[in-house]
Parts: sequence; C-alpha cells; structure tokens
Amino acid sequence: MSYTLELNHHKKFIAYKHCGNITRDDIGEAWEEMLKMPEFTQEKYNLFSDYSEGVFIGTPKDVKLVSDILFELKDMLKGKKQALILSEPMSTALSILFEGEINERIGFIVKVFSTKEAAQEWLTK
Repeated sequence: MSYTLELNHHKKFIAYKHCGNITRDDIGEAWEEMLKMPEFTQEKYNLFSDYSEGVFIGTPKDVKLVSDILFELKDMLKGKKQALILSEPMSTALSILFEGEINERIGFIVKVFSTKEAAQEWLTK
C-alpha cells in the first residue's frame, strides 16, 4: 500500500497521501477505506488529497470511469470538498478534467492546488 489516511479532527478533514505511480485501482482502494470512516460518511469531513509525490497512470477515459463510480455516491458527496495537491504536469491535467467533471455532475466540490498551504486554507473555509 503506497498511501496513508489520517484524520485531522481539528480541521475536520481526512488527509490522504499517495506516493509513486497511482492507478485508478489504487484510488479505488483508498476510497473503499474512506467509505468505512464515519467521519467521512456521516460527520461531513472533507478530503485533503496529497498526490505531490505521485504520478497518475491513466487517461481521460479513466476520469469518466471514476466519475461514474462516484456518481453512485452523489447523495453523500454533494457539498463536500476535496483539495488535490499535485506537482506532475500530466497528473495535474487529468485532475483538472476530474475537477470539472465531478463538480458539474455531482456537486462534489473538487479543486486542484500546487501547495499544501493554499489547499488547506481553501478546504477549511
């Protein structure tokens, strides 16, 4: 497992950090764990996803597939926020596609950032 999940009770978010190559299946595995957390499913915690030390291995088609899966969770995700921190250009491009798709389709408010500070500031507003 090349990811970690940590609860930040003070700021009410789940910190998800993933390093190395990141596939659609890797993200799915992490989401399965988050969906077991009452803080995420019932207590309205948001999601702080740090992919700054990772690289997405995927295509725009994968963005649509992930969006289709998350659509099934739209009632729980609507109004929640996810901050994505990225540094690798192709990963950033795929994440921007994801941001547009998921915001419009589900109402899950996703935003891409290049710094942790800016992401946390936005996430906790």
